[in-house]
Amino acid sequence: MDQKIVVVTGANRGIGYGLGAAFNEEGHTVLAINRTLCGENWMEEYECDLTNKDQVNDAINSIIEKYGRIDILVNNAGIRRYAPIDEISERDWNDSLLTNVTAPLWLIQKCTPLLSASNGLLLFVGSQAAEYPFVEGIAYSTTKAAFLAMSRIAIQDLRYRGIRVCYLSLGAVANRPKENDEWKIRPSDVGELALSLSKLSPRVMPTYVELRPAAPNTSAIPKMQELQNI
Repeated sequence: MDQKIVVVTGANRGIGYGLGAAFNEEGHTVLAINRTLCGENWMEEYECDLTNKDQVNDAINSIIEKYGRIDILVNNAGIRRYAPIDEISERDWNDSLLTNVTAPLWLIQKCTPLLSASNGLLLFVGSQAAEYPFVEGIAYSTTKAAFLAMSRIAIQDLRYRGIRVCYLSLGAVANRPKENDEWKIRPSDVGELALSLSKLSPRVMPTYVELRPAAPNTSAIPKMQELQNI
């Protein structure tokens, strides 16, 4: 089938919205698992708190009941909590683990049979912070490193079940465009890349793709300038 069923988490804004829009413009059916609904008529939304396993299961069960298949699963949703390693709160730490690591695992476990049946694609939308930790990034960099490790394990565990796996390592993205950030990657750029990867032959698994700004700007945030210029 040319038209694919694409499930995207956190598609109400930012990168997730850009991903959903790119697949929609290509004529695919976009099913968004969102905690906050955005009300776009081209996006079929399922209200869901990803930290609640019952809600995750209910959302996927609803998709299965209506469509009977999933061709692409995009694990995009994530949160960022910044604090020094000796000051990070237990709540911020646990919320980061649940949202950035545990919820994607729940979704993979729930969707694997459907992705296998469709010879589907599993996309991990990650960050350079996984490999280049920064000051006060204990929760974000640690969970993104675990997310990257999960993608590498998924490659090994799922490739002979007909599922291709790709991790996108993203640099600075203008999720909420502000003044003087024209140099940043746009969500639409990420969407265009993901769409292109989905068109590759089933013989090919694009396991890891890194997307960086072509000409990074400077930053007053400690260590952020270093990260931007990698």
